[in-house]
Amino acid sequence: MVILFSGRKSATERELIKILTGCGASYISDKAVSTGNGIFTIVSEYKKTDLNLENGVAVFLDDTERFSGQSFPNGMIGICEDTNKTALSLFKENNIPVISCGMGSKNTVTLSSLNSSSLLASLQRTVTDCKGNDIFPGEFKIKLSEDYTPFAVMAAAAVLLLNGITPETF
Repeated sequence: MVILFSGRKSATERELIKILTGCGASYISDKAVSTGNGIFTIVSEYKKTDLNLENGVAVFLDDTERFSGQSFPNGMIGICEDTNKTALSLFKENNIPVISCGMGSKNTVTLSSLNSSSLLASLQRTVTDCKGNDIFPGEFKIKLSEDYTPFAVMAAAAVLLLNGITPETF
């Protein structure tokens, strides 16, 4: 399960949902339910919530105090922008491994060779996916059907990799 922690009017949330449902994910929020091909499920959360999961992915799309105090069970993996201090602090407090997305060399997922129709997403270090398998560093060429924000693309690539899917077309 992938949980998006976001504000209600987040453009990045809309982009990420569009990319991931296009790759086969199902989506649930308090206002919508849509089914994909069942590969994994995305849930949007707009406030702190009780998480009772064995494993999953928590993606922070906003740097906001509304999620202060959010707790995460063991087995979760966090994804956020490298500048999202709230998310980084929460993941550290909960001892959750983090996949940081950004353009710096210290980030886990970066982008290169950007143009209007494709890009290269790079996984900079080995990470363990949701099934316990290692994903080794590498570059993934992704064809783009739209002009998405860099973070939406990086986060989507990370979510797909963590769910055992190689990102190819967004």
